[in-house]
Amino acid sequence: MSNRQPCSRCGTTRDIEIVERVEQVTIKGKEVSFNAHYSRCLTCGDEFEAPGQLDENLEAAREAYALLYEAPSPADLVALRTRYGASQKAFGAILGFGELTMNSYEKGAPPGPANRLLLKLAADPCTFKAMYDINSGRIGAIQRRRIEESEGVRSALRWSGLGALSGCLTPIQREKIEACAERNDRTIPEQVAIYVGAASFQDYSRLYIEARWSDETTTELPKTVVQPNHSQGAA
Repeated sequence: MSNRQPCSRCGTTRDIEIVERVEQVTIKGKEVSFNAHYSRCLTCGDEFEAPGQLDENLEAAREAYALLYEAPSPADLVALRTRYGASQKAFGAILGFGELTMNSYEKGAPPGPANRLLLKLAADPCTFKAMYDINSGRIGAIQRRRIEESEGVRSALRWSGLGALSGCLTPIQREKIEACAERNDRTIPEQVAIYVGAASFQDYSRLYIEARWSDETTTELPKTVVQPNHSQGAA
């Protein structure tokens, strides 16, 4: 393939051909190979990156890194799908994939950038539940029942209305809050409210303990100030 581009060595516009070769780069301390594209002047043989090729080559390098080190493994995908009680076909339909896409991924085919993002989002139960609500009409009744009874969807329902908070917590933190709520026969919002209240009391106390009083201000607390009751902490 050839076209005409300005050649810096010749100093004029020349016929150019596009060449492709494997390049190696180091990203985050790891070496990756990718197919890079360059322009070659057919007059002097000089090779250079034409406008747009630099960005394309950088994106190709990033994608090569993502496929090697960021793409979920087949075992990870099976575990994710199983968490929601979904078949390959149903899981793919919920995420908007083709009918056989999950089958190919679980056999080792690497997901592309868009589908990698969807799979990463689906790891959060609340996000998966939102996807399910949109696409549940694309799967059968038996699969819907299995998914709705799965631990993954039940976890999303327990955090209903607290999706933003849930997304800020680690899985271990969520599990601890859920266990504490269940042990004390509370809902998740009730348990979170208790934690927030306890933290507020701590901050209120620290305000007086760490305050720097001026010479004009007495360090004695006003009698009208009600001291916080620390015995009302979270269970």
